[in-house]
Amino acid sequence: MSKEKLCLLTVLSLISASVFAGKDSSIKIQNTVRLGYDDNIYQAKEETGSAFVSDIFNISGKMTFSERSELLLFWQPEFKYRFDADPEAITYQDVYGRFSHGLTQNVFFQLSDRFRYQQKGAQSGANGVDNNFIENNLKGALDFTLSKESQVKVGAGYSLRRWDDDNYGQTLGNDYDQFVGDASYLRELKPNKTTAIAGVNYVNHSFDGDRGGYQSTALYLGVDQNFTPAVSGNLRVGGSFSTIDTGTEENDAYAPYLQGKLLMQASEDTTFTGSIGYSMDKSENSGYNAQDSFKFDLGLQHKLTSKLTLSSTVGYTLSFYNSDYARNVGINDDAEDRVFRFKIRASYEINKNNFVDLGYAFTTRDTTEAQYLTEYNRNVVDLGWRFKF
Repeated sequence: MSKEKLCLLTVLSLISASVFAGKDSSIKIQNTVRLGYDDNIYQAKEETGSAFVSDIFNISGKMTFSERSELLLFWQPEFKYRFDADPEAITYQDVYGRFSHGLTQNVFFQLSDRFRYQQKGAQSGANGVDNNFIENNLKGALDFTLSKESQVKVGAGYSLRRWDDDNYGQTLGNDYDQFVGDASYLRELKPNKTTAIAGVNYVNHSFDGDRGGYQSTALYLGVDQNFTPAVSGNLRVGGSFSTIDTGTEENDAYAPYLQGKLLMQASEDTTFTGSIGYSMDKSENSGYNAQDSFKFDLGLQHKLTSKLTLSSTVGYTLSFYNSDYARNVGINDDAEDRVFRFKIRASYEINKNNFVDLGYAFTTRDTTEAQYLTEYNRNVVDLGWRFKF
């Protein structure tokens, strides 16, 4: 049995078992039908546009087995028909399960798995083709309560990606396996207000074939802060020490590590979210084995009236590709990659079970490296009907 099928079977088994074993459960179901137009369906420099119809089915739930055990579930298949694409019809999948259990009064266990079949990302180097991939992320974690003020958290995970296009995935080495581990110590300085944290993250990333990969260890200090009942945030600052295997040699590298988040409930009707980060990450193209990325995201949700809600997100990613990160394909220069994303959606409540949505998304990418990184613009607009069961 393939790893991909085994991972999906794990999630579906959790779902099936929970339906029969749960003492208490709550299930939410909704369906969204959308009609829209995508002016660059392949995310390529030479644009190919197509109208589309999609049906997004969503089922989520929580099953409680005891006072110390529960299971969260999420399944979202999307059935999409694109009038001028090849293939015209495609089905995406997003399946998630998380099991939580209190082993003792002071030890808490979590196991989660997320399986996705989705379109290539905004930084993918798969040019001008409808190249989708399977991705699975399996994670486990243990939380130890040492005292009223102190906690220790440890975790480990395994993820994989497999591309539809064998030439892109296997021959060019974009299929990958990744093992991660993390540990942190948390100390509450002010009850329900300030928590200090010190931690370490480890990544072992291996691309398919003889392409190589990288290993990275990040050390950081941070703080979680509740500024007011309506404003909270966290910050992590440190550095990562990495070794990049280019397939023929190994190069050492250092990169700053920064992660920050902010949540602000400005009013009963308005919520702001923001995040910023800088770290070494896996490369999203065939030319390099790693990238240093700066990421910035802002989100807004605002209830204009009792029935009309507006939500919007803005994101920017600036990635740096050092020549020492390049695989053995003759790349001797550094490169930069810039991706800007903007989304906005308005939702009108007809009644408690029916909603009308109107959305627009814009993505643009420019780069200094034209062979393995593709510049493009993309606009997607859609009109949808969402109803809850």
